[in-house]
Amino acid sequence: MTSPFWKDGLQFACQRCGQCCCGEPGIVYFSPSEFDALCAFLKKSKNLDRQTVISEYMWRCRDSYTARDDFPDGHCIFFDHGCTVYDVRPSQCRDFPFWRQNLTSREAWDEAARRCPGMNSGKHWSFEEICAVADKARL
Repeated sequence: MTSPFWKDGLQFACQRCGQCCCGEPGIVYFSPSEFDALCAFLKKSKNLDRQTVISEYMWRCRDSYTARDDFPDGHCIFFDHGCTVYDVRPSQCRDFPFWRQNLTSREAWDEAARRCPGMNSGKHWSFEEICAVADKARL
């Protein structure tokens, strides 16, 4: 078996630019515990109750919810010149850019890096750290 191209690690530091939050619709899934944290955060920051969060920001998905993204540019509902819920963003967002599609090849990584200024700069993530993120995300 050949070693992955990222065996010596990769660099990444989130710039909070939102490039991963915009551009195409997709599912931004909040697990039940992540959704609870989101509701607590929005209750404290915007005085929104759980039902309002559900009706105005979310769609039902499996055992929990996904953020609405039904906007012409495909942006996440929580994106407004940056992630408005960054501290409680779901693991799916926390795990970027260490997603399966970005780790399949150097070419895939470099393609994603053309849209993300935080890739290939900043913190060096070791092979073990990347594996831990990928394992947690079941990538």
